[in-house]
Amino acid sequence: MVVLVYSRTGAKRFLSHIDVLRDFARIVRRADIPVGYSAGFNPHALLFFSPPTPVGIASVAEYAAIDTELSPEETLARFNAAVSEDMRASAAYRVLKNPNLAGRIAAADHVFPFPADAYDISRGLELSYVKKGTPVREDVSDRIFAAGNRDGKLLLRLASGNVTLRADRVFDALKSALGTDALVTDVVKTEQYVREGGVLIPAREALEKRN
Repeated sequence: MVVLVYSRTGAKRFLSHIDVLRDFARIVRRADIPVGYSAGFNPHALLFFSPPTPVGIASVAEYAAIDTELSPEETLARFNAAVSEDMRASAAYRVLKNPNLAGRIAAADHVFPFPADAYDISRGLELSYVKKGTPVREDVSDRIFAAGNRDGKLLLRLASGNVTLRADRVFDALKSALGTDALVTDVVKTEQYVREGGVLIPAREALEKRN
């Protein structure tokens, strides 16, 4: 099995997660990457993905596991030959079995189009949004794990996976507080993390350990 680290930028950031799954399956076929299939009445390609990224938010750290016997190098080359620039892969790792990143990812870094000092993590953050027609207000302080500076912009490490803090909702709250004309399409996911021994480590590092 090979895990690819790929991007969703440009027009690809507007795809829903379901559309990404469909698009990825077509890309694998177009790239002539041999892939295993499930058994049963309705077999499907054995492709496994990291948690969804909200529509409109770009990412340079999406993960997909492909059940293939190709080498990581060949898988990476074939994939990149079959995709546009806004979905190119940057790395590939061999793993013995499905790493279950959908279940293991616990956090993700996002760079927001606000000054790095625009948010003080000690202040906490309250979100207001509508869910299934019902207004919701919630304090999400415990789901913001770190705040930092990335090239002068605000970087936040947000909970992801089983307990997700949506980056688009965080963006809306910060934009309202700051009164800027920034766009959610300028938010970029830059890395995802798994928790090992109670510590968050980059998913790439965890995959390298499995090689």
